[in-house]
Amino acid sequence: MNGFADQLMIRYLAEEQVKLLLAPQEDTDRRRVRDLLASVYEPSLLEVRVVDDVTVKATGFQVPVAAPVTVRGSWEKVLPDIAQGRAALEVPGIAPPQWIDLALEALVTARVELTSGALDAIASEDLSTLTEEEFAQRFSFIDLAELMRRAKVADFRELQEEFPRLYRLHYAQPPPFDPAAPGRTYQLRVSVLFFPILDLGAALRRLVRCRRALDDSCPRPAEYDGGALLAASAWLAVFPAAALPSPNAPGTERQVSDLLAAEGFVTAFVDVS
Repeated sequence: MNGFADQLMIRYLAEEQVKLLLAPQEDTDRRRVRDLLASVYEPSLLEVRVVDDVTVKATGFQVPVAAPVTVRGSWEKVLPDIAQGRAALEVPGIAPPQWIDLALEALVTARVELTSGALDAIASEDLSTLTEEEFAQRFSFIDLAELMRRAKVADFRELQEEFPRLYRLHYAQPPPFDPAAPGRTYQLRVSVLFFPILDLGAALRRLVRCRRALDDSCPRPAEYDGGALLAASAWLAVFPAAALPSPNAPGTERQVSDLLAAEGFVTAFVDVS
């Protein structure tokens, strides 16, 4: 039992150790949990301000993930009767499975702040009588060239024909954050991968492969009441803390975390000595 993964699997048999992985004692504002939530629940309308509790409901070790394969086909008959048909068949994955070292099901209780208020008013203006110069002067905050490109029109006259009125939506200011408000509960799946050495290229490739396989094999709703769901699981990459002081380490803890965060992953360094 000398391997990094072996030591961590034994450690995380204890629920309290799993909670410390998600919310270390030194992480007083629960930043790691908030980052894990943000990688799954897009904060479109709500922003997590305070994490009150993390409850681990289930754990699993060395969980295989194999994405299914979708096979599509079609046939066509011309004579004597014209007929067409299309079909799609989903079969179990045939490639070797990806392995998740530690799979967690957790409940996170958090207090949130509204980032967008309700629709307050709608106003519109007639564009049909304006010249292009008058439009540019009145609506100087609008990039007219970009607006025409997005509207897929050739010139200003065609824009007027397609969109004779310009609508303005005014949203009320969201209420200030109320720390006494009741919290919301989020279901959070966390997939944890253990990396015994700090090889960032290999780590990113494995993380991407595992995430893609899990997303393909676990259908999920397109949204929740606070925004969009970005992935089937949050992903946590765990490296040994001793890897950082090595002369050959590719960067600092902050640099490594920023690199993985840019691809939607959360990073942890743990001491196994």
